[in-house]
Amino acid sequence: MKPIDQGMSNEQTSGYGHGPSGGQGHLPFMAPVIAPAMRTQARRDVFWSNVVREILMALATSAAHASGRLSTGPAGANSSPTPVGELFDGRMGVITSLGQRIPIADIVPVFSCSMDGCEADRSRSSDVQCTIFKINTPTGESYTLPISQIIGVHSMSDSLMDELEESVMEEGEPESRVPFGFGAYTSLAQSEELARANSDEIEPKS
Repeated sequence: MKPIDQGMSNEQTSGYGHGPSGGQGHLPFMAPVIAPAMRTQARRDVFWSNVVREILMALATSAAHASGRLSTGPAGANSSPTPVGELFDGRMGVITSLGQRIPIADIVPVFSCSMDGCEADRSRSSDVQCTIFKINTPTGESYTLPISQIIGVHSMSDSLMDELEESVMEEGEPESRVPFGFGAYTSLAQSEELARANSDEIEPKS
C-alpha cells in the first residue's frame, strides 16, 4: 500500500474524478448508454464530489502539517496532538444532507492509500481513495462521513477560505501550481478521456 504524500497536489493523486461515461470508475447505477441530460447531471455530481474531496484533503493536509504528523491518515492522527490554528477552531465546517453543520477541529481521510498489484485492484482503490473522512469537533464528537453525504462546506469568514487556498498554493513547485479547485475539473476531464480510450480499445473491429 502506498500512502498519499502530504506534499502531493490533488491533481497528482489519481484516486478521484472518474467520469460518468463508463469505463474505469463508471457510476454503478448508470447504463453504458445514457441520455445527455442524465450524463450532464452525473457529471455535475461527480464534479461536486471532486470539489468536496479537494477541500477536505486540503484541510487534512493542513491539519497534518499543523500537528507535525508523518501522514494524513488515521495512524498519523492517533499519534499526534490535535492541530491548532484558525482553520481548526470550529469556524470551518461541513453541511450534511440532513442539514447538520459539523464544525471541524481535526480531519483525516479514512482510506488514503493506493494499492499495488493488478489493474483491477488499482482501479478499485482509486475509486474509493479519500472519499470518506473522519471529522472531530471542538467539543470532542467524532463523525465519519462519505463525501456523498456532504452538501456544503461552510466557513465563518472569507479569510478562512483564503487561508486554506494559500496553504494549498504553497505546496509544490511554482510552475506546477493551479488555481484552488481546478484539480476537481482536470481530474474529471482526464478520467473521461481515459474511459473513452478504454472503451475504444475493447470495441470489436469490423
